[in-house]
Amino acid sequence: MTRATPPFPMPTEPSQPRSDRPPQASESPPPTPAQQDRAFTERLRGAGLLGELTDGLLEVLLERVDPGGDEQARRLDLLSLYYEGSGDPEVAARRAAVDRWLLHRDGEAANAHAIVRRLASLAVELGPVGLERIGSVDGPLVVRAGEHLSAVTDGEEDIDADAGDPHAAEPETITVRGLVRALNVLLDRHQVRTRWVALASDGRREAFVTLGVAEAMLLCRSGDLEHASPEEVIEFAAW
Repeated sequence: MTRATPPFPMPTEPSQPRSDRPPQASESPPPTPAQQDRAFTERLRGAGLLGELTDGLLEVLLERVDPGGDEQARRLDLLSLYYEGSGDPEVAARRAAVDRWLLHRDGEAANAHAIVRRLASLAVELGPVGLERIGSVDGPLVVRAGEHLSAVTDGEEDIDADAGDPHAAEPETITVRGLVRALNVLLDRHQVRTRWVALASDGRREAFVTLGVAEAMLLCRSGDLEHASPEEVIEFAAW
């Protein structure tokens, strides 16, 4: 009787050396400052702003912005260049009027009355707008548009509310943001749905544009606004 010969084990292929394995996909490099700035302007264009910013003009403006600067500073530099209209006053005025662009620099020589006049020139629906006190020379500050009043409630120091007023008792300082919010309340009283929102600041400049609710929420979620939460944006815009 013969015994069956056990089958020989099949030779196995040697495992592929690690060096011969296909390389794993590497992580994408972080976006460059120019790529970040292009994405930023694309988000603003998606929200209805920067209507005259063509791709060609954007590339020209990007060449004039310091790529090594702080992100928020770069973005405000880029927007400032756009709204300056390449030095053409007519273009600059048109672009600022369409988006209701307001830029205030820290230390800029402007009192509260001048800021209100600038805002009023961009909100023509309100008619004549003025800053005044109620009751007495040291009464509460309000912004008036016709029969409508809006209190200036922000009491942080920034600009001189009473500069140029010889009847003021003591100078009072308020923030530009407080004045903008007061104008937003007046826009609400006049049933104007677009309101000013604050773009993210670089600590030296404050920039404001007007948006609808949905567009403002988009920019809030992308981190492009100074106010981080939707609730803060809605409160500031008086929606």
